[in-house]
Amino acid sequence: MEAVLVTIHLLAAAVWVGGTIALVFVGVPVLAKLEGDARATALGELGRRWRPLGYGAIGVLVVTGLLLADEDVNDASAGFDAVLAIKMGAVALMIAASLYHDYVLGPRLAAQIRAGEPPTIRPRLVWVGRFAFALTLLVPILGVALQQLAD
Repeated sequence: MEAVLVTIHLLAAAVWVGGTIALVFVGVPVLAKLEGDARATALGELGRRWRPLGYGAIGVLVVTGLLLADEDVNDASAGFDAVLAIKMGAVALMIAASLYHDYVLGPRLAAQIRAGEPPTIRPRLVWVGRFAFALTLLVPILGVALQQLAD
């Protein structure tokens, strides 16, 4: 059963991390070259198409991650609990930052662009996006550390 959970967990991680990297380095830079309403519409469509896949992968990661951690928590080394707590905190922050970016800041920026207003929310959106991206990279690194501590 553990091998199945690990496989599902790794595939979901590939979707979340790989998709996020593709968005950050391919999708958004291309669409950012558009102007005004076309830009807001294209970025909105990209987000709407990505969210079910990305957040679905996050849901799978949370469930499989908790099941995997539960199997190892009693038999692992002393450092396992500390790294697990750090990873869980990083996951919670990553999810919160991603939701804030996608469902609060993104729509506010789109509204500013559609209204022809200066995009004052953009710096905060970029900062939150970078923070979420950094956590997206940190979380699997912590997962590798957990695996090493569990062995």
